[in-house]
Amino acid sequence: MFGLDKLEKVIAGWLKPLPHLPANGQKWIATNVWWIVLVGVILSAIGVLVLVGGIFTYMAFVGNAASYYGVYASSVYNDGWIIGTIVSLLFAIATVIFAGMAISPLKAMQKKGWSLLFVVLVLKALGVILSAILSLNVLGFFVGIIFGAVGIAIGAYFLFEIHSYFGAAHKAVPVKK
Repeated sequence: MFGLDKLEKVIAGWLKPLPHLPANGQKWIATNVWWIVLVGVILSAIGVLVLVGGIFTYMAFVGNAASYYGVYASSVYNDGWIIGTIVSLLFAIATVIFAGMAISPLKAMQKKGWSLLFVVLVLKALGVILSAILSLNVLGFFVGIIFGAVGIAIGAYFLFEIHSYFGAAHKAVPVKK
């Protein structure tokens, strides 16, 4: 975790000069981030299942459709596509697991929950880089890196906006009944 702590400080330094959300907005996000993450985990898990189904469908189609009436079919996608998809699937599964593990500590406003979300952010950044490289396409590489960097930067901004709310000094807000 030492490397992540150092990376956390570096990114916090980068984001420090940016304008900040109002205190009420930061507090709202910090107290409600647990259910936002829960919704994201559910939707991401559905996406992972759809991706697994798509991979199996593609593999079944390619394996069974070698020729039609003597005319050989050729695949639209190369082998790099399936490797890139499997790597993306592995990163998606890892981010769903870590985000799912973060829900309970986030609800309790613990630093552990925030740290797990930071791990998810780092995993997403690594996934963007690997997916861009495995696209085996110059245009796909640049588009993947640019849009991935924008998404990661927005996620990092909001994550670091609520950083101060997670730690030993803050306790969970009691739920009104």
